[in-house]
Amino acid sequence: MKIWKAHYKDKYHDTFVDIINTECDSTKNPLSFTLDKIKFIGRSLDDFQLADETKYDEAKEKFCIFKAGGFNVGDTLIPYWYELQRYILDIEIPVKAFRKRDNCEVQGKICISYEYAEHEAGKSGVKSYCDDKLVYHDDLKVSYFSLHIEQKVYNSAEKTIYFETALYDVCKQIAQDYYLKCCFTCQYSDYSPYGNDSYGCMLCYCRHKEDYLKVNNKYDYFDYLDDDYDVRQETYYCEQFDFRNKCSGYRGFVDGIS
Repeated sequence: MKIWKAHYKDKYHDTFVDIINTECDSTKNPLSFTLDKIKFIGRSLDDFQLADETKYDEAKEKFCIFKAGGFNVGDTLIPYWYELQRYILDIEIPVKAFRKRDNCEVQGKICISYEYAEHEAGKSGVKSYCDDKLVYHDDLKVSYFSLHIEQKVYNSAEKTIYFETALYDVCKQIAQDYYLKCCFTCQYSDYSPYGNDSYGCMLCYCRHKEDYLKVNNKYDYFDYLDDDYDVRQETYYCEQFDFRNKCSGYRGFVDGIS
């Protein structure tokens, strides 16, 4: 279990919170924090929802809650879900880095700031239904995605919560001096060819290393790999970490690896 430091702000709150990250346990929502006696859980960094749906009436008095569901798809009733919105969250994620000039390990941190702002009428957005009524989720606005190492700051050129894009860009920027040591830069991790979320859905093939080393494109992926993998977060680190320099996998290399 890890604890990430974060700062939370909305209409009623302006405070620091601890985000509990259970990383590789079996839960579908490894991230959580509690504020004002209300617990929120999430799989990714931007999808926090009520941990206890029976507390909706209490929670909506203290937070802005997006309620959706309660409609039928064919003969199936879609249950309600309750997501946190209309807030700003600044998160610090500790990461390990390898300093190339002297082969030393140093500490770094990924800093992310985003806001869920009220959806602007007339614009496209994330929409759903609540009791057959059309509802729009807040719009996500990312202020920054940056890596901090030894008093240096590397900002992603694209302001996005998607690690596949933002962390890849950061890795290119640090390539001459540093190399991150985490699942994102590990030889045996990959993204699914079927798509992925913004965070927390890397596929770990450490149990099938020989097969993974045969993969250099999408076709190889389907030829040599199956659904026997572990799901890890991009920033997770284990002792089986290996520098990504032996094969491309499905997703390709992280630039600058030597």
